[in-house]
Amino acid sequence: MKAVLFDAGGTLVLQHPDLMSEVLGVDMDQDSCFKAHYLAMDAYSRLHCAGTRRNGWEWWLEHYFTTLRVPSPSEAGPKIRFGHGMWSLPIPGVEEGVSRLLDHGIRCAVISNSDGSIRRSLTEAGLSHLFEFVIDSSEVGCRKPQREIFEMGVEELGGVAPGEVAYVGDSVFHDVNGALQAGYGQAWLVDPLDLYPDHTMRVVSVSAIGEALQL
Repeated sequence: MKAVLFDAGGTLVLQHPDLMSEVLGVDMDQDSCFKAHYLAMDAYSRLHCAGTRRNGWEWWLEHYFTTLRVPSPSEAGPKIRFGHGMWSLPIPGVEEGVSRLLDHGIRCAVISNSDGSIRRSLTEAGLSHLFEFVIDSSEVGCRKPQREIFEMGVEELGGVAPGEVAYVGDSVFHDVNGALQAGYGQAWLVDPLDLYPDHTMRVVSVSAIGEALQL
């Protein structure tokens, strides 16, 4: 692989529990929020893979806050502005994992379904210096798993074939399926809760991607 492109939310960063607690007026701890993220993404991704559509991000947030037992979970999403500006908690091991790739000459960048705030979030998390560029879906008019946004990543790299690019994300539907359908050489699922034991290309976190690529 000559390049690795990353999803952001759930792969590099998570919604910061302290910021959400301040707005919602409830105590939220990192471990519970960590687990709730991947459980909600699992449910959301499986529904989409099965051809079932829900009300997008609003549905995900309600499932997330329901898992966390936040009072009135359907109201929590709007209260935190649907997560705008909340994704600033770096996931442990990300900086070390991406740095290992860079040390081996692997180019690294981000493709995110976001709302225009992901660059700021990565900066606040102390991770923005690791990435060559960031593609934010709200700025380019398409979203994962659409083929176009993955093709934009390859075009931005320049001189790298799709088959020489790996993608890393936490959603089978948006990230893994989208990248493979766009011709990427590999697509790795971030699966820290072991929710996909039969999925052959998965890592517990970005910290393990270098080993997965045999670097």
